Amino acid sequence: MKKICLIISVLAISLFLVSPASAALFLDSWGVNPDTNTWVPTSAPSHLFYEIENFTGSGPGYVDPGWGGHAFDASAAYIAIEGWTVHIAVVTGLPQNGNKDIWRYNNSNYNGWYDWNQSLEKYWYDPGDIAIDINSDGSYEYAITTRLDNDKSSYAPAPGEGGLLSGNLQWEDPKAYNYYENYTDWGGVSNPWAVTSYDNLLDLGANFSYGAFGADYFAIEAIFDLSYLGLKNGDEFTIHWTMECGNDYIELYDPIVPEPSTVLLLSSGIAGLAFYSRRKFRR
Repeated sequence: MKKICLIISVLAISLFLVSPASAALFLDSWGVNPDTNTWVPTSAPSHLFYEIENFTGSGPGYVDPGWGGHAFDASAAYIAIEGWTVHIAVVTGLPQNGNKDIWRYNNSNYNGWYDWNQSLEKYWYDPGDIAIDINSDGSYEYAITTRLDNDKSSYAPAPGEGGLLSGNLQWEDPKAYNYYENYTDWGGVSNPWAVTSYDNLLDLGANFSYGAFGADYFAIEAIFDLSYLGLKNGDEFTIHWTMECGNDYIELYDPIVPEPSTVLLLSSGIAGLAFYSRRKFRR
């Protein structure tokens, strides 16, 4: 299973609002470089969580829970909080417009079954939405949309990129054709894939990017204020991402720190020092 909990706490937070100009690839500015196999950030906010599981083979390699190779690999995920601003990123080999399963599409005799028309819909898989689970209880209340369109998808989830969705989200689970030309999934481990309906959409604009990252990867990045998720100090959340076929998936857990008591103690201490200094000055 592609899931990890990395906990790195920070003792102080401050308000920090992001301007649209800051939406350039922040992974690059953090020192992450897949071309040099530098996946661990060398310069990033102190509140940092990440998962690295890069598939380095070629062909239709096994990247758990299925076969599919680099294009269908979820290579890494990152969460960083600076002030009250969250940075979320997923690195994958899958481009924004998706990719076909070359191994099946070009196979003239796939386990005795052959699609003479080579219906691309059966072999073309799009990236999924970034699912956000508040309180990490298994229900995904928010999503960040990633696709420009769904021209080749087997389903028609909400199109458009860089939208923060909320309110009664309906999710579609990933599915792929099996040996007998029937849709199947990976037993739920990759669920969910994409949002099919929602109530509210917040356009992240330039604070969203899905672009080339290095020579052979793509980075999905989003920056926004944690208040958009209704979070407060001490809350937690999990992000989940997969592609339409569910071939690989990645999850990352982040407890929001510090706890309110820590903030209160810190602010009280600062106020106390200021009061003491003021009395000392008056004397």
